[in-house]
Amino acid sequence: MKIMVPKSTIMASLCFMAIFLAIGCAATKGIGNDIRDGDKALKKKIAFVPIVNKTGYGDEEFVKSATIQLKTCLKSVYDDLVIIDSQRARNLLEQIPRLASGELNNLALIRVGRALGLNAVVEKTLWEIEHLSDKRGIWGFRKTCKLLKLNMRVKAHDIETGAILFDEVITDEVEVSERDWQNVKDKSGYQNEIGDRLLAKATDGICGRLCESLSREPWKGYVISVSGNTLSLGAGKDVGLAIGDVLEVFEKSEPIESQGGQFYLLSGLKIGELRIIRVYRNRAEATAILGSNLQESSYVKLK
Repeated sequence: MKIMVPKSTIMASLCFMAIFLAIGCAATKGIGNDIRDGDKALKKKIAFVPIVNKTGYGDEEFVKSATIQLKTCLKSVYDDLVIIDSQRARNLLEQIPRLASGELNNLALIRVGRALGLNAVVEKTLWEIEHLSDKRGIWGFRKTCKLLKLNMRVKAHDIETGAILFDEVITDEVEVSERDWQNVKDKSGYQNEIGDRLLAKATDGICGRLCESLSREPWKGYVISVSGNTLSLGAGKDVGLAIGDVLEVFEKSEPIESQGGQFYLLSGLKIGELRIIRVYRNRAEATAILGSNLQESSYVKLK
């Protein structure tokens, strides 16, 4: 017996599916859109510490490709993100010293990050490329496959406190020909196609989780200079600040030393308010409307 479905039921189902798909796509594309300061969304500013390549493969070409892929992936997933990649930023980030453990010096990182108006600094290390063999396929027709597995670590450092916002190691593999497998093992020349495949798979696997971590943090800005009654901030139109915006100002705290020799800053109490009076491409000027000595603040955020 043929069952007749009313047209109204079909149309309702199609509309529901369309709405569901639209919501799903919007959620994937705009991770940061739900994280708002009051009724206004401000973009986060980040920059990359030069990538460390410990694989012994590809040298600067591998590093360059890793930087491009991470930047492209973050921009495609997280709308409310500004990636700073100026020559000045690169020079300052390259000069951040490291502790004997190899970790970035937190206080130096915080100073550089605030001077650049950043919310976070992302660090990426290419640890190792493993060379594996595995039998794959339907039982009775299995064949030996040559695999390359990239081990990669990504960290995000908070500029307000120096704390780690994100720290994850990911390993992903790609199947290659025996010839390419041996060439990589022997380090006999860098192949863009192989390097890009390795990086793309690992980057795609970690990019969304990194964006979710960054999006959970509210936007914060920093006073970078003072001239009379005017305080300059290291963020402007690039993050969405506008004339008339009121910012809350929070006090500076003393650094706290950890067992590993790192120093961290704690969030302080509110000590005043600023009003934006001029806005430029990547900086803004404000005047105090509540409190005093606001240049000694730790950070500011939108009221």
